[in-house]
Amino acid sequence: LPLDKEIPTYVLERRGAISFGLPTSPKAKKNPYGGPRLSRRGGVSVDSEDVEAKYLRLLGDNVPAARKNSTITQFTVKTSLKDLRRMQSTDNDMVDPGVSAYAGRFKRKMSAPTVTRHRLCNDGLVEWSQLNRIGCWDFDTLSIARITKGRCLFYIGFQLLIKHDLFEEFSLDVMSVLKFLNLLEQHYEPENPFHNATHAADVAQALHCLLSNLRSIDSFQPKELLASILAALAHDVNHPGVNQNFLIKTASHLMKINGNTSLLEQHHSKVAKSLIKESGIISHLSLNDQDEILRLVENLIMATDMAQHQKYVNNMKALMVSGYDPENTEHRRIVLRLAMKCSDLCNTARPWSTCVQWGKLVLEEFWRQGDEEKKMMFDVTNMFDRDQCVPSKALTGFIDYIAEPLFTLWADFCDTSFTRDICRLVDNNRSHWEEVITLPV
Repeated sequence: LPLDKEIPTYVLERRGAISFGLPTSPKAKKNPYGGPRLSRRGGVSVDSEDVEAKYLRLLGDNVPAARKNSTITQFTVKTSLKDLRRMQSTDNDMVDPGVSAYAGRFKRKMSAPTVTRHRLCNDGLVEWSQLNRIGCWDFDTLSIARITKGRCLFYIGFQLLIKHDLFEEFSLDVMSVLKFLNLLEQHYEPENPFHNATHAADVAQALHCLLSNLRSIDSFQPKELLASILAALAHDVNHPGVNQNFLIKTASHLMKINGNTSLLEQHHSKVAKSLIKESGIISHLSLNDQDEILRLVENLIMATDMAQHQKYVNNMKALMVSGYDPENTEHRRIVLRLAMKCSDLCNTARPWSTCVQWGKLVLEEFWRQGDEEKKMMFDVTNMFDRDQCVPSKALTGFIDYIAEPLFTLWADFCDTSFTRDICRLVDNNRSHWEEVITLPV
């Protein structure tokens, strides 16, 4: 389609046409059908038989009409029709913020979103300011998941890449990022009560908070920050909803492929690296940079193995004794691994109203595994037996032996009011769990 021509009417009328738009000025005339009047910024047309997007044209933000022709970007997106439909907004009058807010800056400098409101589902509005609170520890990922109908990983992941200026740093292709986030969501099991895309988004947001509050965050290389976000988002991808012991007892194919050491983490790592490659999110980087990022993604995902928990804790303690040097690559990696571990357990350190919801979800997943073990006539430990488990004992025990010492270690390393507040939240949640006899509805 020539750049100086309007998108023909017959194109936009084709089956599957998508039109992108942005709200106009608040003073502009309102849309007679409700909501702000939209200024069309571009369009995509796909037919039922198309396998690639056709006629995709994006216009720059806030460009005077007289100059629009000089700022048009045109390209063909080689992605499946299924992916395009997943990228489409759930409402006809609003579009995905990942496209609408950034389309005009494609392959150019990325900055804060210009969209102030976005319709995420048919029955409600979410203020963009909710995602702007992504650096707050009391950020409620479960609430975002409800509003977005389970798509919080998509929105949170996109926002985190912007917060760390990674679009600009690596000239990330917007459509490759969207494809990666969509693929990642598709490979998380939505039926898992706990190990699902919402948990992954929660971990990524927690990692953002922990790293952002480090005085030495500027010492981390952009490649380390990119790998950390990708690893957090993908650290439990394709989780089967059962633990390693269950997979070993049932002679799962994952055990045959990965052995019986860190077999789940090995699986998550392999799937994560496969999706990174398939999406092409870093394919434009040098081979050396790609290899370094993929190795670090694997390294950080492997650090979430609870069976290896003490090893990573001891490494951090040894580092604190010898002295942390932010210029030392291995020192930075040790810190990133501990930050990933803390983030993976962030649900124990959230405000109580959020912590209790996550506690219910993790126990429900354990109990479902226990139900299956009973059917197979396996021995079932008390924590996995919904008839025998005492939530207060199970969760306070986990806090005492794992969570509290871990967050205390992080606070010793990064002694700030923020980290001390997190430790107080862990102690407060422990007190609350002690009083729980039955889980609240």
